Order: sequence, then C-alpha cells, then structure tokens
Amino acid sequence: MKLFLANSTESARHAGCKAVMRSLGTAIAQVPGLVIVGIHDHKEKAVDEDAFQEADALLVNGEGTIHHSGNRARFLLDLIQSAKRSGKRVLLVNALFQQYDCPKDDILADLALLTVREPRSAAFARRYGGEPRLLLDSAADPLFLAQGQAIPLAHGRAIGGFHQNGVLSDPFAGIEGDRLTMRSGSFEDIVATLRGAELYLTAQHHGVYAAALAGCPFVASPSNSHKIESFVEWTGLPIPICMTREEIVPAMAFATRNRSMYAELAEFMASQSVLTSSMLAEALG
Repeated sequence: MKLFLANSTESARHAGCKAVMRSLGTAIAQVPGLVIVGIHDHKEKAVDEDAFQEADALLVNGEGTIHHSGNRARFLLDLIQSAKRSGKRVLLVNALFQQYDCPKDDILADLALLTVREPRSAAFARRYGGEPRLLLDSAADPLFLAQGQAIPLAHGRAIGGFHQNGVLSDPFAGIEGDRLTMRSGSFEDIVATLRGAELYLTAQHHGVYAAALAGCPFVASPSNSHKIESFVEWTGLPIPICMTREEIVPAMAFATRNRSMYAELAEFMASQSVLTSSMLAEALG
C-alpha cells in the first residue's frame, strides 16, 4: 500500500516535534507492505499532487496544527476532504481539536483512524463526526526514552520554554534555574535530565510531557491551546495550572511538597499507549 504523509514536523527545531516524527516513522516502517510515496513538510503550503494522487492512503500528523481554524488547519482539513473524495483511506493521528469554524459538519467522519492526545479534543472531534481514540502524544514512545543522556544542571530547578501565544508571556522570568527548553537537546535527553531535577517550570506541552515521563514535579502555565490543561484533567491528578504570575510561586511550593503525586503521574504515563504499527496496520486493512 502506498502512503502519503502530511504535516511532517521532522524539520522543526523542537525536540517534541522531532520525537513525534521519529515514532510515527518507526511505526510506519514496521507495517508490512506500506511504502511512503510522498511527504508534505509542515512549512509547505501545497503538496506534490502526483505523489498525493498515487497514494492509496493519507496519514496526517495532527501535532501542532489542527486547531483554531488557522490557515494550516484549514489546509490539512481540505486535504483530508480531498482524500476522502478520492476514495483514499485517511488517518489523522496525534491531533488536537479546538474552536473551529469548520467547512463541513462531518469533516472527521469515515476516517480509517483518528487519534487525539487529550479528552477535550476527543469531545470536540465527535462534534464533527469523528470517532477518536485517546492515546498519549507520540513523543512519549517508550521505544526511545531509555536512550536519553542527562544534560548537566548547575541548579536543581530547570526553567522551560513558553509559546508566544500562550496565556502568559515569559511566565518564569526572574526565577532562578537552568534553562531547559525543547531546543536544549533531544526529547529523551530532556526526560533523562528531568529525572534528576528537583522542579521544572514549563509552559510547553512537550515540556509537561517530559516532566510527566520523568516523574519530576513541575509547574505549568497554558500554551496556545487547551492541550496542557486537558492532559492534566485526563490524569485525574490535582496538578495546578497557573493562569497568572501570582499563582506560580504557590504552585512551586505545592509541587515540591507533593513529589509522590508526580510519581503517580509517571505511573499513569506508563499505563497508556502511543500510536503503534499494529494500530496503523489494522486501520489500513
């Protein structure tokens, strides 16, 4: 079977995005007879039409793109609609859904596979005909996490990054700690580093994921969507999300006092699954 892969984030300078694509690429490679005939990079505004038409199936990486009716979201939704009209199997994975002005009420119906990373996206996807499966973000693939090498820290506290369109701009400015963002190393290196950290402050989705996998206490502020808040809701743990700067210092004290809660979170992560080759094979028939 011939596959067209859309919204590849392999070229992104972001450890989480690269980890997602490594996991997806490995899963695809493990499906017997499945061959990628075309790849669309997340920065491109068009696809290779010949490769797209040649493909029997379309797999869209939903990471980082399919929300808030942005231009890239609409482009990928239109691509999905085109693939459905052409009779291709369509798989949309690792997706986030939020606040659409959607061109079709059933845009997510009849997909061969639809996976989302948190419950709010699952509920929203159902509004547009989807039948979502709830999985961890593919960056959490256990196949690769043991390969990480810890980055030396001079301070027990690590300070992560933030999204320019997040709730708070530079929310941890002035707080002492070592910088550790999604550009500091590979995703598995960041997880390995956080296993030895006392506290992590982050306003990035993959930063929260790295801390959760490491069992490291963390303080979080929302990114550019509901993905952090909804992920925490999914775990059922009362981990605070800081909506104002005034909440950050109390949240730091809470995280430090409740280290066992973050160990529980690591156990939750270990109990869940990422997208696997067997899921892809089943969806592709």
